[in-house]
Amino acid sequence: MPTLVIIGHGMATNRLLETLGKDHPFSSIIVLSDELNAHYNRLMLSLLLAQETTIDNITPHDETWYQQRRIDCRFGCRVQAIDPQQRTLHIRQNNQQHTLSYHTLVIATGASTVIPAEAYAFDNQMGFRQLSDVERLSAFAQQQAHVTVIGGGLLGIEAAVGLTQQGAKVTLLHRNPVLMNRQLDHTASEILTHALQQRGIEVQCGAQHIQLIPDNKQPKRIAAVAFQHDDRTHRQPCDLVVYAIGIRPNKQLAEAAGIPCGSGIIVDQWMATGCDAIYALGECCEFEGNTYGLVAPIWQQVEVLAQQLQQPDNATHTTRQAQPYVEQDHLTKLKVSGINIHSMGRISDEEGDEQLELQAAPYGLYRKIWLRNGRIQGALCVGDVSLSPWLFEQLIEQRDLTEQGYTALFGATQPESGV
Repeated sequence: MPTLVIIGHGMATNRLLETLGKDHPFSSIIVLSDELNAHYNRLMLSLLLAQETTIDNITPHDETWYQQRRIDCRFGCRVQAIDPQQRTLHIRQNNQQHTLSYHTLVIATGASTVIPAEAYAFDNQMGFRQLSDVERLSAFAQQQAHVTVIGGGLLGIEAAVGLTQQGAKVTLLHRNPVLMNRQLDHTASEILTHALQQRGIEVQCGAQHIQLIPDNKQPKRIAAVAFQHDDRTHRQPCDLVVYAIGIRPNKQLAEAAGIPCGSGIIVDQWMATGCDAIYALGECCEFEGNTYGLVAPIWQQVEVLAQQLQQPDNATHTTRQAQPYVEQDHLTKLKVSGINIHSMGRISDEEGDEQLELQAAPYGLYRKIWLRNGRIQGALCVGDVSLSPWLFEQLIEQRDLTEQGYTALFGATQPESGV
C-alpha cells in the first residue's frame, strides 16, 4: 500500500485527516510539522488569548486517534526541499538530515503574517498565527503593556479584544475608514467600533502613513507608532506592535521544486499541482487567481481532495468520481464573545441593486440585504444573527424573494421553510 506524506499540520491537514477516516487507502500517513506541539484549532487562538478556552479544549485529538488511523506525526520537522522527480523530501529533524520517500504528497504549509520589511529591525513586533504567539502576547498583556494592533480585520479585532481582556492597553489602527472593510459597511463598522470602545480599546480608522518610531536608548525597540488622521499627525507610545494586515501563502518550498506558483501554489479543480502526485491545500494554494484566508472554502477543498485521494492511481479526470472545486459565497463570523456579526456575499452597493435595511444602532442591531432581481447578493447581520442561516441559504440557492418584499428582513414567510 502507498504512503501519503503531508507537509504542515494546520487546520486544513487536520480536516483532511478527519475526512479520510480510518479506511483510507494508504499504508500510512506521515504528517510533517515544524511546530513542536500537536495540532490545535488555530481559529480558537483569539479565545485562548482572551482566556475563554484552554489548550486542551482546542486540541481535538490524542495519540490514540492518530494511531487508529495509521498516522505518524513528526514534530519539529522542517522540510528543506522537495524532489518531484525522485518523489522524495529532504528534511531536518533533531539537527539531523533525512530523506523521505512518498507515493503521494500534499502541501499544506499555510500562510505567514505580512510584516513590513522595516519592522524587522525591531524586537518588539510580531504577528499572531501560532500557539507560541499567544504565550508572548499574554506575557505582555499581564504586564499591562500598551499594545498597538495594526489591522482592523477579523484577526486584528480578535487579537485586540483578547489582549484587553488580559489587562493590556490596546490601540487598534486600521488604514481603511471601515473596520473589517471586506465584510462590513460603514454602519456596521460604526456599531462594531462603539462595541470595541466600550471594552476599552482605542480605535483609529483611516490611519494613514503609519510609521514605527525607535527608542532613542534602545534602537531595536519601537517606542511609538506615528500615523496621520484627519490631516493631523498622531504619536502613540507603545510597548509592542502586533501586525494583522494580511497573510502571504507559504509557497517557497513548492516554488524551489519547480512546482508552478503565482501568489500561491497553483492548483486545478481537483487540488492537483503542476507536478505528478503532488497536491496543495488551504492557505498556501491558489485557484483561478484566488488565495484563501477563511476556513469555509478550505473545507470545500478538503472534501474534493479527500475524494480524490480515494481514487485509484489510474483514474483520469473524466473517470474520477470526485466533484471538482468551485468558488462559492461564504459566511464570515467574528469570533468575539458578546459581539455578534455575520457577513455573507457581496457587501457593496452596485447600480441596479435594491437594499433592504433594518437598523437600531443604539441597541447594536443592524441588518441589511443587497438584492438584484429579487435574489440576495449579500447580507449583514449585526447584534441579532438568528436570521443569518436562512439568509445564507437564500444566497446560495439564489431564490427569488420578490414576493416577500421588505419582509425578507424578518425571514421566511412560510413556516415549512425551517426558520
